[in-house]
Amino acid sequence: MMTVLFLMTLFLLLVLSVDFLPDFWTWQSRIKIGRFTNEKEWKDKVLQKSVSWLNKMPKTKIKDENRLLLIDLLRNQYTNKTLQSWQEASLLLGLNQAYKTSPESHLKAEILKFVHSKLDQNGNWISEPQEVDTAWLAFALSEIPFLDRNIKPALDKVYQLIKSKLGEDGTVMYRASTPNYRYVDTIGFTAPFLAKYGRDFQNEEAINLAIAQIKAFEKYGMLENKIPVHAYEIHSKNPVGIFGWGRGCAWFLIGALETYKILPELHSEKEDLQEILQQLVEILVSFQKKDGSFSWNFLDTDARRDSSATAVFAWFLKEMNREDSAQKSLQYLQSVTQRNGAVDFSQGDTKTIGVYSQKFEMLPFTQGFVLRTLF
Repeated sequence: MMTVLFLMTLFLLLVLSVDFLPDFWTWQSRIKIGRFTNEKEWKDKVLQKSVSWLNKMPKTKIKDENRLLLIDLLRNQYTNKTLQSWQEASLLLGLNQAYKTSPESHLKAEILKFVHSKLDQNGNWISEPQEVDTAWLAFALSEIPFLDRNIKPALDKVYQLIKSKLGEDGTVMYRASTPNYRYVDTIGFTAPFLAKYGRDFQNEEAINLAIAQIKAFEKYGMLENKIPVHAYEIHSKNPVGIFGWGRGCAWFLIGALETYKILPELHSEKEDLQEILQQLVEILVSFQKKDGSFSWNFLDTDARRDSSATAVFAWFLKEMNREDSAQKSLQYLQSVTQRNGAVDFSQGDTKTIGVYSQKFEMLPFTQGFVLRTLF
């Protein structure tokens, strides 16, 4: 009896200690946060941390609470592959950009190591993708500047996956469990991949699907001033969730901008995309805070600042030649970077439509877009 009681007590202490560790680690990581003396020192530290993460990716939590984490770990409910895939994709895109600017051998080696962990020698997925989030990772893999191996089988698989997720309205479902809703996330996940796949393999159907996704959301999922909502219902066309969710807006402009860049200059839809993007630029600049940041709900001036939205908007503003605004965002991001180079205070994973995380910590997704803006 005493042995059973001892073991139960020991297990309880273990559970409590596992719950305590994340908060303690976050607290100590923020000591001397943002104390970089210049941008170069900061840039080098961000890159160093990003390289260390690529093949040892920190796990992004599904839930906000640090309670009974050991139970979540034992049940394999702490994180999931789809949540990790868009962290990996953004970080890889950032490191791709860094390599283009500074082609160092150790950076190339880490990227190749990552590729080998995802694809076999024949260019097939080692772990076959199940959700459309993987299209963002496939896009990042296809953007590696020095990759000389054939990865078309993996890209073909993702294209077929996307086609299998087409709903009755001809646009892509986020999840099979919500067939009548179109999420803004899906624009960022799928449109860049579809546009690039269509261009590289002369598949006009893929390009048309990328554009159809963007234009349908622009028609049904936006206010008149082009601020996206989280999702819309395909029959009623009613918006669902909130307008002004920072990372949701980020997903839309990622999809629209990457697609715009990929389309040929004389493509019939290029001018319309440019107009949408230009309107988004003006909206974002009007909601940028004095310190360069953006709130997680940027329509709410009192809402908490979100580094993940700020990092994507910094990249977007730079790409759209708004250098002053982009630089202000970078200065803010530098001020919230931990001493080890991890950019802090990014909003956690969204739980469902209209239920947004209030946990703000580090996120590899953010790190990738900081790199894309810096390099």
